[in-house]
Amino acid sequence: MTACDPPQVHPEARGVRPERPVRAAGVLVWTGDADDPRFLLLQNARHGTWGFAKGHLEGGEAELEGALRELAEETGLRLDAEDLVPDWNDAALYRTPNGAWKRVVLFLAARPTPTEALQRSDEHARHAWATVGEALERLEHEDLRRALVRAATRLRPPRP
Repeated sequence: MTACDPPQVHPEARGVRPERPVRAAGVLVWTGDADDPRFLLLQNARHGTWGFAKGHLEGGEAELEGALRELAEETGLRLDAEDLVPDWNDAALYRTPNGAWKRVVLFLAARPTPTEALQRSDEHARHAWATVGEALERLEHEDLRRALVRAATRLRPPRP
């Protein structure tokens, strides 16, 4: 899978063209070493699931703009487009439990994030800087797990 691949589509959505899905975006941030990164996970205060800094887009907001805004609102971390890995994103389209369609686009921070800069919002009960293995154990949604694996693979330096 490359950065230019189309969004992953939940099997239930194959062949369906949902009109006007709820749009959301976020950023996978990490710290440590690119060979063994620790990714920021946030536990939702309302339903207890773990995920990344992300949220719904506002009005005509572009995905990248909304992702950076959500990151700042939920973590206090302020990044610019230049702070993200160029030509990398992960998108998913799925149906929510209430039956609405949702499209989520995630971007990846290009450099390690200082952990002391984090200021978690009240929207989240806890946070963790987790290894890929630890994160895979906590993440319940397959689309988030896939994005994490793709991000970790993209960060890994090329082998000689």
